Amino acid sequence: MAIEVTGGVVVRERGTVVTYRQRCEECGYVYDYDKTTIVPAYSVRSARNFTCPECGNYQEVSMRHYNPTRQ
Repeated sequence: MAIEVTGGVVVRERGTVVTYRQRCEECGYVYDYDKTTIVPAYSVRSARNFTCPECGNYQEVSMRHYNPTRQ
């Protein structure tokens, strides 16, 4: 399974532990430091939301495990 992220980019993952960088969906700005969180196997993890320093967009961050073979 892979990790699906809204408002971020996965840097690395190991099981349920995910390291990511926050990314603005509006302008594409990516923070230059990593954050780490745990994503439960069968639910959505709401991570640290932020306001983009480039465009001012309020970006929500959420992650979940994604299995492309299961619909």
